[in-house]
Amino acid sequence: MMPIAEIIAKVSQGPRDSKDLTWSEAKAVMKGVVEGQVTPFQLGALAVGLRIKVESVTELAAFASAARDYLSAAPFSDKSGLLDVPTYARERTSRSMLVPAAMIAVACDVPVLMHGCEPHGSSWNTGSLLRALGIQVDAQVGTVSDMVRKTGFGYLDIGMFHPPMNRYLDLAEELGLTSFFYPIARLLNPGRATRHLIGMAAGPYFDKLGETLRMLGCEHGLIIQGPDGEPELSMVRLLRTLEVNASMSRPHSMRPADFALPSGTAGDFAVKDVQTEAADIERLLKNEITGIQAEGAVLNAATMLYLGGKAATIQDGIPIARESLRSGAAHGAFVRIRDFQLSVASNAR
Repeated sequence: MMPIAEIIAKVSQGPRDSKDLTWSEAKAVMKGVVEGQVTPFQLGALAVGLRIKVESVTELAAFASAARDYLSAAPFSDKSGLLDVPTYARERTSRSMLVPAAMIAVACDVPVLMHGCEPHGSSWNTGSLLRALGIQVDAQVGTVSDMVRKTGFGYLDIGMFHPPMNRYLDLAEELGLTSFFYPIARLLNPGRATRHLIGMAAGPYFDKLGETLRMLGCEHGLIIQGPDGEPELSMVRLLRTLEVNASMSRPHSMRPADFALPSGTAGDFAVKDVQTEAADIERLLKNEITGIQAEGAVLNAATMLYLGGKAATIQDGIPIARESLRSGAAHGAFVRIRDFQLSVASNAR
């Protein structure tokens, strides 16, 4: 690897004079970062320099590719249909449509692997919500692989499958700026899936993620400029999205009216605490909650069905998702997922 001081100098000459790293240089840098060869001070300087220069698509793809090399072997038997759903919001500000949507998608034969983190000081994120629902969120990769195979759903905490990246997310928070670690975490893809549903907040990373994901071998993906940086289509406002396949990355704007659905308000998705939200999700999956919240879960489930190859369009996925709720299939899938850890404990005795 080029000495880290030379790398920092190359990217830290300001917006006009800095030079992009080559693929091999960027991979070597990330290798050094993951293996602890770069000091925190050097890493901070590198992150600031890259942020001012603005990372290129090649740099982001090479960083992600190198970080993926340090994942443990992924024993996911059927990766072709697996949907990768990273969920890294530090603290949610509204109720999740992603979690009930995943339960609906699983009931419709789309296997879903979520991965994320529970940042220090955060009490309301996808991991904490799944835990409140009684779903295992702290298992090793092998156990989660078995869970996906048997139930169609799994959640991996980044601290379990990529400890170095978990540490660097904490470092990025200390730096107080949005750095390349945020998009790279979303691109880790621990299940080696080829289908992706990714959320990213506004900013330069969103605009580059489509081409980055395509460079990394995405078969079909959707990147959503979602609330809290989560991969959710909003029932409240217009959202930018990027649809990705092997040959292109195409921008869209999406709103509920595009799918003949009503719009809601921010108040419709307000909730007091994680426990209340978990209880509401279970009622929704029992088809006891209807209206705008159920429609939000259905729309996001239909997006998963589209990416998972179970619907020709998002619009076509909506009635399939609704029937899953009506028939009880969605709640049945949730019960199997929730009870998986009980079967693991029973088999261990």
